[in-house]
Amino acid sequence: MPKNETKRLLATLLLALAAGTAGTAGAAEPPAMRLDRPQEASLVAVAAAGNRLVAVGDHGVVVRSDDGLNWTQADKVPVDTLLTALSFADERNGWAVGHGGVLLKTSDAGQTWALQQRLEDAPVLLSVWFENAQHGIVVGAYGYASETRDGGNSWQRLAVGEEGDDYHLNRVFPGPDHSLFIAAEGGNAYRSLDDGATWQALDTGASGSLWCGTALPDGRVLLAGMSGRVLLSDDRGDSWREVDSGSTEAITDIRALADGRVALVGNGGLVAVAGGDLAGFTPTVRPDRQNLSALAPLRGGDLLILGQAGVSPGLDKGGPGKPLD
Repeated sequence: MPKNETKRLLATLLLALAAGTAGTAGAAEPPAMRLDRPQEASLVAVAAAGNRLVAVGDHGVVVRSDDGLNWTQADKVPVDTLLTALSFADERNGWAVGHGGVLLKTSDAGQTWALQQRLEDAPVLLSVWFENAQHGIVVGAYGYASETRDGGNSWQRLAVGEEGDDYHLNRVFPGPDHSLFIAAEGGNAYRSLDDGATWQALDTGASGSLWCGTALPDGRVLLAGMSGRVLLSDDRGDSWREVDSGSTEAITDIRALADGRVALVGNGGLVAVAGGDLAGFTPTVRPDRQNLSALAPLRGGDLLILGQAGVSPGLDKGGPGKPLD
């Protein structure tokens, strides 16, 4: 079997196993694991709820911080499963998704969460984006994409890619001029220019999976993923060119900092920063070599990083500070 097909098969088996063990129909699911030091839990994703940071991870763990330094665990999370992503429509209303089609909702900036529903067929959900308190999109494994127009109470499937495509849809994020982008498996990426109703496949020129992406304040769009690949578009996704990340590690998150620079994190303790011109990234490797999954920009150009070892400062010029407005 060719090497790339072997990797695909292994990924498929792992995702199927995760989906199959996410919960048993009719069985009472335990709530989230309680931890003495939740900021040291393995964390997967982070989002801002106004000035508050909220992060999610395995076993239903949700942590929050108002200063980037002191973290507390959410008071109530009714599931003990891997939570993979979250999105806030405003400073109080947010949604988190995870394995088994789990959709959680908070109305108090992440202090308590309710299981709004489990999406039909219990998909492995990998990303969520809410434009406002009514309109949101979730994406996940095997080409799964759905949209809500009533705050998550009901969902309609979206067609992304050609009929029969089952590429994992890894990250949905907003672009310039009300566009939306999806970073996907196998170098695939998609763009919507009509608020998510229809999607166009983009020619990225890449072959390895794309795990994340972001739009910069000036309208440029970035995609990043396997083998340290960073792709930049100056024309809202019509064309792409590579930016040197300085690493071959898989990149898991990329974001703009408050001072105009761009930072990324990835596997093997990778943290890299580029100037606003994106001429190239300067990488560093954290001594513990722990895999990193997400970053949170802070005021003054600092950042926090999240991963297997929890939350820690990301730049040597300063420690934790206040979240961005």
